[in-house]
Amino acid sequence: MNLSVYTIGTCCEFIKNELNGLYPDREIHSLTDLILFRILGIQKHEIHLEKEKIINDQQISRIAEIVKDLKRHKPIQYIFGYTEFFGLHILVSPDVLIPRPETEELVKWIIDDHMGKSLVILDIGTGSGCIAIALKKNLPLALVYAFDVSDAALKLAKENAESHKLDIVFFRQDVITDSTKKKIKKTGDHFYDIIVSNPPYIPLKEKPFISLTISCFEPEDALFVPDEDPLIFCRNIAYFGLDHLKNNGIIYFEIHESSGHEVIALLEKYGYRDIILHKDINGKNRMIRCSKKNG
Repeated sequence: MNLSVYTIGTCCEFIKNELNGLYPDREIHSLTDLILFRILGIQKHEIHLEKEKIINDQQISRIAEIVKDLKRHKPIQYIFGYTEFFGLHILVSPDVLIPRPETEELVKWIIDDHMGKSLVILDIGTGSGCIAIALKKNLPLALVYAFDVSDAALKLAKENAESHKLDIVFFRQDVITDSTKKKIKKTGDHFYDIIVSNPPYIPLKEKPFISLTISCFEPEDALFVPDEDPLIFCRNIAYFGLDHLKNNGIIYFEIHESSGHEVIALLEKYGYRDIILHKDINGKNRMIRCSKKNG
């Protein structure tokens, strides 16, 4: 990028020209708006009013670095090191998945079902901690626990919780290797009212068809499951719930859009009841809820 003289208008043209063909036009516009806001403090509606404003060399260099990363398909959230989730500032890194709007829908479903209640909640595979943090923020009477197999993810999740001054208990655990051995860490004398998870659920065979921003940068072990056992996490979470949910306790989790009926059959096999398959904003079956019923 020529560092002679750049205005906001010519900067917009630079971003558009560099990203043209790599991203859809609508996404290029969104990325441009986001870059100008975060680097220059310019709101979207102000851009056309400030087109002739000159940008200093330091700002130009930073924008050029961001565009270079975007051309490698690095997610903008990783470039800036944070994102917004359920109205909350959440730190992210390549050690954790970038929170998605569908996960916000899952959180909203739980909050709408349990507003004002005193609960004990567990988030399995917490990653950045976004689910646990959003639930604790909006269900302040709840005791919230969360675990992950990744030490790096847990470190980031703790930072996120501390930044919002929220009391959440994080610990390291592997639901796959430990749930069947009943070695999940006990949380005092508690059984859980709610278990929530956004587990890996994408069959590995789908990797070639996934956006490079996801497949090349986000952690594979948080995305993909073996083709021969795509329900491995759903099964282990359901098994875990049998021993750790209260009677009438509820599991909520995200699922692959094509696996809804298989997940329902699995949950019925384990004795869960009141199973609800929930569509996301795009009309896809992406969330499920079920209840543990003893006797």
